[in-house]
Amino acid sequence: MSKKSSTAKDLTAGTVGGILQVLVGQPFDIVKVRMQTAPPGTYSGMVQCAGGILKNEGPLAFYKGTLSPLLGVGACVSIQFGALEYMKRVFQTINLRDGSGGVDGKTLSPSQLAIAGASAGLANSIVSGPVEHIRIRLQTQSATNPMYKGPLDAVRKIFAEKGIAGLYKGQIPTLWREGPGYASYFVAYELLMQREMATKGIRREEIAASHTILYGAIAGYAT
Repeated sequence: MSKKSSTAKDLTAGTVGGILQVLVGQPFDIVKVRMQTAPPGTYSGMVQCAGGILKNEGPLAFYKGTLSPLLGVGACVSIQFGALEYMKRVFQTINLRDGSGGVDGKTLSPSQLAIAGASAGLANSIVSGPVEHIRIRLQTQSATNPMYKGPLDAVRKIFAEKGIAGLYKGQIPTLWREGPGYASYFVAYELLMQREMATKGIRREEIAASHTILYGAIAGYAT
């Protein structure tokens, strides 16, 4: 398979995964944002916050602001996976030249995995920063007197008032989060995958899907 077709496959898989990620995680995310932005003492905990949203705003409120990440997450995750897989192939080429990384050069060192992961996170943040900014604006605006009609309206108004800098407000902390966060995630995930392949003497595609999901969850908690 050529590098171009391999990258296209990574981008497609990342987009599908990103959409599912939004649909599953959005209700939890809005509860988190409400608790983070509410005055102290507003909520006693996550359950009380979720119950208040359900009672006062209805079940669809858990998906308030979903259009913004749905429009952007495909790009975010596809960029993330595309950058990651590209960097992995770069290191594979280096390993083959240097005679390291196993027979095919695909066994990356922890430092190589960290660089690849950080690159993915930083590339991803170019889109994820503004997307998260818009999503949070929509999630925290008044339900009775909203400032924005939707994500496009929010983009238009923020850009008109503050320009491109307004859309990228908070981008520096996002970069500091995404770089180290993705580096640690992919180091943990790939080392677990490498461990199973080495222990069982199997190829990557032979690892059970349940194990892949488990390793992803463990890596997520590790970050």
